[in-house]
Amino acid sequence: MNHKLQLPESLTAIFTRFANSYSSSGIRFSDFPGRWVAFQATELERGVERALLDIEPPKDDVLEAKDKFDSDATAAAGAGVEVITVSMYLAQQSMVVCGAGGTDEPGSSNPMLSISVSSSEQSLGVSGYVELDSEGVPVRIGQLLPLFSISKDTP
Repeated sequence: MNHKLQLPESLTAIFTRFANSYSSSGIRFSDFPGRWVAFQATELERGVERALLDIEPPKDDVLEAKDKFDSDATAAAGAGVEVITVSMYLAQQSMVVCGAGGTDEPGSSNPMLSISVSSSEQSLGVSGYVELDSEGVPVRIGQLLPLFSISKDTP
């Protein structure tokens, strides 16, 4: 039996909105340090992009920092309020091309803006990217994939 994983529509819509916004004409990403931004879900659904938290992610101890960010965002939203987190960072998109002789050759390596959207109320989020040219200018929105959240049990 083959079941296709259904991506959450609400998070897919948020990804699409951010990807389109960051693909606008005149935008260039060079030395973009990344961002973690937390919102109240009900505000995003109404089109209000007022951040509860908006930080540049650290280069070290990222997992601990992300746990603290999530905890601080939940506290800022208040009890029982769904928090949407949008994480963005620059990455390299590398491709391997199979040559005519059957050998793998490195393909072009282009930068991309990775965008992940997750919810405090859902175990499945979405992650995708915006392809950039060598100058950091958005070229196109790439494929959207599932993002699984792993929750930590606290004693």
